[in-house]
Amino acid sequence: MVINMKNIYEEFGRWISILYRQFQIFINNELKDLNITSGEYIYLIKLYENKELTQEELAEIYYIDKAAITRSIRSLEDKGYIKRIKNQRDKRSYRIQVTDQALKVKHRIYNALKSWDDLISSDVNDDELKMLSNVLKNMSLKSLHGDQKGDDIYENK
Repeated sequence: MVINMKNIYEEFGRWISILYRQFQIFINNELKDLNITSGEYIYLIKLYENKELTQEELAEIYYIDKAAITRSIRSLEDKGYIKRIKNQRDKRSYRIQVTDQALKVKHRIYNALKSWDDLISSDVNDDELKMLSNVLKNMSLKSLHGDQKGDDIYENK
């Protein structure tokens, strides 16, 4: 298939959408026995990295509305993977932490992610992956923030 500039953005959207859907299916299958979904594992990853976050911080990190995060956090709490602790500085919010149960499955989640990475990037070198990541990040940030340059916004996200 020949791609020209007229349909390049349609192709971007198509392939990104396919890759995203296949990733969700893969993660859902890999973590099915843990009862963790592709919509939930992302919060555990950030909590593993940060020890504790608020729902507001998770919303900022992932650019997801608070209602969606609330549903996922409630589900993870019901499953015993996280606990919510009343924030002493702001009684209206909660600090969220992983439980021992979540720590026990941490390696499984990271192994599933590594398996996916290995599957889709086996013939792609590190420089190509870094370039692709930067391009997608900048395009995503521009879509969120208009004309602002992606590198200057949320450097660590």
